[in-house]
Amino acid sequence: MQLCAVCNGLRLLDARCLTCSAIAEDNGKASDWMGPYAPYEPIEVEYAANQQEDGASCRHVAYCPYCAITFEVAVTEGMD
Repeated sequence: MQLCAVCNGLRLLDARCLTCSAIAEDNGKASDWMGPYAPYEPIEVEYAANQQEDGASCRHVAYCPYCAITFEVAVTEGMD
């Protein structure tokens, strides 16, 4: 079973701004921003999409409060 440590609160998102290298804030899973019903999609659907894109990862949206930019970060999921 795949497990995202960031989604499950086991660790904080470790992301830095691409412009200024400041520590970025976690704004949740990228799939939650895709549409009005995205947060309610079954996890298996999101997992299958991530497997096809870049292996076993969970995509999160990060925000830099200094540059006011958002960007996606791939969080590698571990096996449990």
